[in-house]
Amino acid sequence: MASHGKSPGHTLYSQATQRLGAFRRPVPLAILTLILVLAAVVGLWRYVNEASLQTAQARIDRRALRITSDALRELNVMENVLRGASGLLETDLSITQKEWRGYVSHLHLADTLPMVRALGFATANGRFAPISMMTPTGSGIPAVGFDLLGDTARHASLDRAAGTATAALHAIPGDNRVDFELYLPFYKSIEAEGRANVAGFVIAVADVERLFDTVTRREPRVELEVFSGTPATLLYSSNTFGAAAGPTPLVRKTMTLNFGGEPLTLTYSATAEMLGPNDDNASTAVLVGGTASALLLGAIVFLLARDRTGMSGATARASTQSTLNEARMMGIIRSSMEAIITIDENQRIVIFNPTAEQVFDCSAMDAIGASLSRFIPERFRADHARHVRQFGVTGVSDRQMGKLRVLFGLRANGEEFPIEASISQIDDGTGKLYTVMLRDVTERVKADNALRRSRAELRDLSENLQNVREEEKTRIARELHDDLGQQLTALKMDLSSVEQLIQADSSAGGEIIRQLRGMRSLVDKTVASLRRIAADQRPVMLDDLGLIPAIEWLANDFTSRYGINVERHIEPAAIEFNRMAATTVFRIVQEALTNVARHAEASRVTLTIRSDGGHCILRISDDGHGAAKLDAPQRRSFGLLGMRERARILGGSISIDTEPGQGFAVTVTFPVKALQQEETHP
Repeated sequence: MASHGKSPGHTLYSQATQRLGAFRRPVPLAILTLILVLAAVVGLWRYVNEASLQTAQARIDRRALRITSDALRELNVMENVLRGASGLLETDLSITQKEWRGYVSHLHLADTLPMVRALGFATANGRFAPISMMTPTGSGIPAVGFDLLGDTARHASLDRAAGTATAALHAIPGDNRVDFELYLPFYKSIEAEGRANVAGFVIAVADVERLFDTVTRREPRVELEVFSGTPATLLYSSNTFGAAAGPTPLVRKTMTLNFGGEPLTLTYSATAEMLGPNDDNASTAVLVGGTASALLLGAIVFLLARDRTGMSGATARASTQSTLNEARMMGIIRSSMEAIITIDENQRIVIFNPTAEQVFDCSAMDAIGASLSRFIPERFRADHARHVRQFGVTGVSDRQMGKLRVLFGLRANGEEFPIEASISQIDDGTGKLYTVMLRDVTERVKADNALRRSRAELRDLSENLQNVREEEKTRIARELHDDLGQQLTALKMDLSSVEQLIQADSSAGGEIIRQLRGMRSLVDKTVASLRRIAADQRPVMLDDLGLIPAIEWLANDFTSRYGINVERHIEPAAIEFNRMAATTVFRIVQEALTNVARHAEASRVTLTIRSDGGHCILRISDDGHGAAKLDAPQRRSFGLLGMRERARILGGSISIDTEPGQGFAVTVTFPVKALQQEETHP
């Protein structure tokens, strides 16, 4: 083809050369070159800076998560101390000041929890809760006799603790410090939990500054500020930067720590330099080196253009200009990282650059003059020809690079591979030329497929973890109920025998008998707690009697604990649940009732199980204060996520209906076939 006159590709280059005639003078051409290269350098410099900023943001995200987790762990440890004290007070509320001091001394709080300033308790009597014990006493610590319910802010926190049976957190700002007060209710007896049976509250006073100094010690280069309430009140600032901070820190991270019903906002900030190695040197090198290269290239272009303009004769100047421009265009095409193919109106190849040679495993000598269909799989050739004809008429194409529409090419060895493509056209006077830019996206497609497989495997892993967790709960519950429960019962019988022997001996003291009776009472309470813990793990009746009796027991236990009535509408014998389906439905109901107890402040719950055609519908609703915008990140509930995942395993779906002040309702829909089909075991 090259031996018969000028090719269409040569004509294209000649026309491009004529359009660049305005830049034949040395100064404009050198300035244009300098501007283009500097624009590329600035773009690369911005990319390096953005990458450095993203790296710094990832570092502060990890450190913020670690500090927040450490703070939550310290608060949980303090809650465990309160639970131990509440167990002591439920057994014997007649403890003296001396005994209480001895108990606090044995906890060694100065070594284990140095942020705890004092530990005490208050007895609740109707509308009053005066402090009975407090050790030690000091500035900012509520004194014995102080009525906690007389303070409106404390009253709300105490009411929250009594309603949820968990620790409630309350921030107390002072002149020189901010203290946290934690309240945990204890009850008249272990079996009589609930708001109406609160006997008092265990109180811990913690120094906020010591608490967060302890958890930030590992990350001294990150500044932490802790806020609470609306409007936000500053509780703590690590003041890491001080006067040397200079400008506003480059990266920030805000997290919410939910504990005791008092959400705390933790704001972390740091400069990129303080977080670790950065890319400032790299960005500076890019900027300096790129600027120098731009100046050098501009000077070279200026000299070449000046030499060119110095040539005598219009014919020589035009010839040199045409040759130079053609060489430049060929250099651009040959150096492109994209495969570039130009075809004529008959779809014959006229340009085939080196990248195209690599992509299609075919030399330009073999490709030029051949039909483009040689590199298109046969099943796509008709569609491609029709697309090119339509593009030639309308100039509109749906093939644009980066639009994620994947096409397919054909290598010389017959191998198909995925590509992205964009097309453009030009009319050189003798006909239209179409230029296609191609990109091999084989690796990206493989990565996408691997990502989809990974997601499927993660879902399978999640389902397996749920099953393993249920099996472990079943084993623990049976061991608690059958083994440890029988041993405690035998211990109780031994205590009774010893008591009878002592009663028979008139010389034995009555004090020993009183202590034995107290030990037997404690064994009774321990057995009751053991059975409750075993039932919480997995009720035996769920395996022995089935789902409906287990849900009835769960509702009755919920009403007994929290004083909230559960109205049930369960269709009898509507569906026969297999073991996996029964476990899933039971856990969803259990999680929903737990959410009601913790967050809803409701007085009534309605539980409905019914069948509708080929579906089973489970609905749990309450008359509490409701919620708004559950999809916001700060309101994300892992309990609801767990319910969704359990429902998904059985092909079900969850919908939530709630508004502030209008209650909260969760509706779960399962296909009946998934609930009844026989389970398969590997």
